[in-house]
Amino acid sequence: MAAHHEQVAVRSHGPYSEEALHWIEVRADLAMLAGDSVRSCRTWLTVASARLSAGQAPDAPAVEAAVDRAHHQWGQIHDTAPARELGSALAELRGRVPGRRRGALENVHQRLRQLRVSG
Repeated sequence: MAAHHEQVAVRSHGPYSEEALHWIEVRADLAMLAGDSVRSCRTWLTVASARLSAGQAPDAPAVEAAVDRAHHQWGQIHDTAPARELGSALAELRGRVPGRRRGALENVHQRLRQLRVSG
């Protein structure tokens, strides 16, 4: 249902519209509630990238929130392969959107190092 509303919003308002982004955020939250951290993280990364592509500033609250949520969901991923894949994308975004919590980018790099050693 959320994907349907997202497509309607994209057709009516454009892919970077607040209406479309809202429904992508809903999908990210639904994935989290379903316990699918991989899908939730990937979707939050999509939201953050879309907001940046739409010209929103890296320190805009909605951009920071999307990256923070992606980071949180990434921390819930226990499967090494998707954690590495999404961690690389998250590190790139964290370089652009450091957020308000000190050490967030270093946290990503540290976990990526651990994933390389354990995998």
